[in-house]
Amino acid sequence: MSRRDVYDALGALAFGYGVLDDRRARTYASAQRALRGVKDDLGEALASGRLAEVKGVGPKVLGIVRDVLAGDEPAALADVRARVPAGLFAIGRIRGLGPAKVRALWQALDITSPAELEYACKENRLLDLEGFGARSQAAICEGLALLRAREGLCRLDEAWAEANEALALLRAHPDVVDAALVGAARRGLEAVPGVDLLVAGPEAAVRAALGDAAPRVERRLHTCAADAFGFARAWHTADAGHREALAARAGAAGLTLDADGLRGPQGAVPVPDEAALYAALGLHLPPAEVREGEQGLWPIDAPAPRLLRRDDLVGALHNHTVASDGVDTAEGMRDAAAARGLRWLGISDHSVTAAYAHGLEPERLERQAEMLRGLGGPCAVLAGVESDILQDGALDYAPEVLGGLDFVVASVHTRYGHGREAETARMVAAASNPYTDVIGHPTGRLVLGRPPNDFDVDALLDACAASGCAVELNASPQRLDLKEEHLRAAKARGVTVSIAADAHRADGLDALGFGVVQARRAGLGPDDVLNTRSEDALRDWLRARRARAGAAR
Repeated sequence: MSRRDVYDALGALAFGYGVLDDRRARTYASAQRALRGVKDDLGEALASGRLAEVKGVGPKVLGIVRDVLAGDEPAALADVRARVPAGLFAIGRIRGLGPAKVRALWQALDITSPAELEYACKENRLLDLEGFGARSQAAICEGLALLRAREGLCRLDEAWAEANEALALLRAHPDVVDAALVGAARRGLEAVPGVDLLVAGPEAAVRAALGDAAPRVERRLHTCAADAFGFARAWHTADAGHREALAARAGAAGLTLDADGLRGPQGAVPVPDEAALYAALGLHLPPAEVREGEQGLWPIDAPAPRLLRRDDLVGALHNHTVASDGVDTAEGMRDAAAARGLRWLGISDHSVTAAYAHGLEPERLERQAEMLRGLGGPCAVLAGVESDILQDGALDYAPEVLGGLDFVVASVHTRYGHGREAETARMVAAASNPYTDVIGHPTGRLVLGRPPNDFDVDALLDACAASGCAVELNASPQRLDLKEEHLRAAKARGVTVSIAADAHRADGLDALGFGVVQARRAGLGPDDVLNTRSEDALRDWLRARRARAGAAR
């Protein structure tokens, strides 16, 4: 079992005991937060005794960690699940419904499932319930709709984690010739209905390799003969529309293409690998990310579009340190960036408005900027800030403070609920501010978790095009914000995209890979992305952007 399983177990204990109004809830919530700061492998830290030295991790929590890593259900978790209806854990996934409110729904209205909660909302039973009311009921209805929409889905990072574990088991079995990820998860969709795995080998070997343990994410297994693996990998990676487009192209060339393979007048056409299938149809092999519908049908007699690659990225803005709500020091983040092939890194800790994240007052920000510029080392560090966008679209520092930084990421962290028109004006004002270099996580959405802010994204992109401001593709798999359609719209307007890890710890920089996948799905190339520029070119861009917007750096 993994670190994620430990977090999930502690989260379930904190929520369950919270619903029960048991003081142990606070213990497990604190332990979950404490473990997020442990950078070492949890199993190794447990075995060495280092985990016992972490504040907030007592003997009971160590026992939970030990049981979960061993694949056993902790007794405390069994106790909670026996006493708290399973449906309440699902209700707890609705934004704004913490343990206390879930307990109130259970005790006052005997609600134990999302279906019962939805019915109660339709009957307006929450209107007079203490702690709720009309606005709460409306928000819960929206949350229930989101819950239904994401039922059976998981985020891309969850799918990849499950696929990697399963593929390691499959490839270790002596009778498995080959195994690979296919389907929607290989194409890099932000949310997928599980993982599709292609295996060349007998079904008995597949069952033996994977064992009887229930997967956390649904698996769909496709088996084939070893000599059919190349074709099957291409077939099962493409979506239905792309298969139809390939079949139509094959038909026009006098060939037949279906799930059984590619055939011509003389019989089966050999397809030793994916490239061979596309070459037989007169096409370049497209990246997996664009094998949807009629995308990626690139004739072989012309150059294929150059999509962004991870190794094109030489830097990344928007990262956090211990100065606000990060885990690692600036030096640690710098060294981690260098180890991942980056040549420059932007540090943009939270701003003064974000008191919950230990945001920096102007004096602290000035001292930090001075320290960052003196770091040196294997990766250049730029001094910036993630400045909150206020209700009227202004940023939360004076111009002289913002002007003293290398760059500014402007982000919304507080929703005021004043409607689409006011929110659009807010975002346009922020993008037009001469000190805003990048609009961070523009829509504020969370994949399978929180809907985007309601504003006119096209109006924001028009403002960015006019001012030269960049928009962020926040690469966290929980955000992936902007989404594909908006990235395409940004590219069409010539708006530069900044791919951000939004890393709050050193290994958070690995999220850049998810951003690259999202960028490729949207058709972005190296020239569309700020991260591909050298440090000197980046600084030139920042100066030109400020000059264009009317502010001196």
